[in-house]
Amino acid sequence: MLPLERHRLIVELLGQHGVMRVNEIAQATRVSRETIRRDLSELERKGILTRSHGGALAAENPLPATRAAASALPVEDSQGSFQHRTLLHSEGKMRVARKALQFLQPGQTIVLDGSSTSWFLARQMPEMALTVITPSIRILQTLMSRRSLHLVGLGGDFSPTEESFFGETASRTLREYAIDTLFFSCQGLERDSGLYAGTQAHAALLKQMLLAARQTVALVDGSKLGRTGVARIGGLGELDCLMTERFVDPLLEKEMTWHNVSLQIA
Repeated sequence: MLPLERHRLIVELLGQHGVMRVNEIAQATRVSRETIRRDLSELERKGILTRSHGGALAAENPLPATRAAASALPVEDSQGSFQHRTLLHSEGKMRVARKALQFLQPGQTIVLDGSSTSWFLARQMPEMALTVITPSIRILQTLMSRRSLHLVGLGGDFSPTEESFFGETASRTLREYAIDTLFFSCQGLERDSGLYAGTQAHAALLKQMLLAARQTVALVDGSKLGRTGVARIGGLGELDCLMTERFVDPLLEKEMTWHNVSLQIA
């Protein structure tokens, strides 16, 4: 993770929790405590946070210059960019991704879609003999140093905003593999109408992924439950497992039981 990305994540975590210890931030960002201490010192100099004994807290009533410094941290300006999405509900995504590690078995061929939640999964993957297929540049960059993995990138039409490939070339490459498990996320999951993606291109590729995989695992943080989106992917019957960190909808649970979808809470 680049320093700017890490700083944005630290700011978001402090915004969610108010106060955090160095150890907690280091675990959340997967870097050393020494690195976090340097990050906190830099962010304190900019007035974005306040250091405390063994940790930090969000600055109260930041000055305009401080707010400007914080707003300068994102790498991407677009609200829908991959970079922006990695900073939204990041704690929930990390919990869901960590829980999904139980599905990994040596020798499998898996697909990780181009979602930020799949990226969180890639960051936490153990050393294991796997074939990993993905359209995501970010996921490929994250896993490229893992010698135990065989990486397959789905080429096609590149989206700079999504940092991922889409289109017929990606779909055609996907059909050449026998896929054990698909891990993916979505823009929304609604009990009556099912799964939604943020773009038509993403929905089209996800449909091909769902068709190709023997097992499908949806990694959906609680903010997406009960929501629709831009493009429909399919119904709940497309899923084998829904993994989330927050679930409070008994009607959705009933609908999932009807479709024989396993529910797991991270």
